[in-house]
Amino acid sequence: MSKEYSGFPMRFAHTGVTQFAPENSLEAFSKAAELGCEGVEMDIQLSGDGEIIVTHNDNLAYMTFEEHRDSLRALTAQQIKQFDIPYRNALKLKYPPYPWTEHFGGRRMITPPDYVENRVTHLITMPEFDEWLATVDYDLTVEVEFKCTGMCPRMDEILAKSKNVSRYILFSGNWDVLEEMQEHYRKNGKPEGLRLGANIRFINDTTMDFVRRSDLWEVGLNNEAFTKEDVEMFEKMGIKVFSNLGDYPEWWQQICDMGVTGFKTNYPDAYTEWWAAKI
Repeated sequence: MSKEYSGFPMRFAHTGVTQFAPENSLEAFSKAAELGCEGVEMDIQLSGDGEIIVTHNDNLAYMTFEEHRDSLRALTAQQIKQFDIPYRNALKLKYPPYPWTEHFGGRRMITPPDYVENRVTHLITMPEFDEWLATVDYDLTVEVEFKCTGMCPRMDEILAKSKNVSRYILFSGNWDVLEEMQEHYRKNGKPEGLRLGANIRFINDTTMDFVRRSDLWEVGLNNEAFTKEDVEMFEKMGIKVFSNLGDYPEWWQQICDMGVTGFKTNYPDAYTEWWAAKI
């Protein structure tokens, strides 16, 4: 952990630092490492030629602001990488909007005075991200969210050549993907050091049934959807708890008091400032 922040939870920059660069971009992840975040969370999809692309949606319209009717599955990785991703898709608010108690998704946009209209970046592949991660000089943990089925075989090929296996937590919030992931690694075994997670969001009979029959290092739970007793329950099962967002000081205080392991935040810099002022 950074010298400025020496307590839990681990700060996971949700899709990177999106006040600085478009989400899931190498620039956004690099900024998270520059800030000393303990982790980043990223999303992955599959291209038409079977490569893993670091992006949230299965089409390009979301990132390019242009109408693209073709899904990523209709394009090769090289075709996908040619599309410009404008920085106006980033540059979200540095601080969460007020009032602090407001529940929000952190997706509001701003246009700062020094904004450069033609600044762009490009989507990257998972092998390219893995190559960058090897250059990070501290133990940056990476939550990799599978957004579709069918990616485990290609991920295995990437991990077989990776120096970063123990840095990764593979997870999803999609139940079909989670079942596929668990079955794949039951049959094929996990690479040494690899961890699996599940974004279950809420605690109920269905989600706990999945948890009990699965190999999990962590579970993701929505803000205000769990208690300290729930954290202790999962700890007894050998499972860590990650909070899904909840970017307001009242919840920040609660997750510190509850001792959660990780916190996915759209505002890692603002959270760190809050922490520094609190101590």
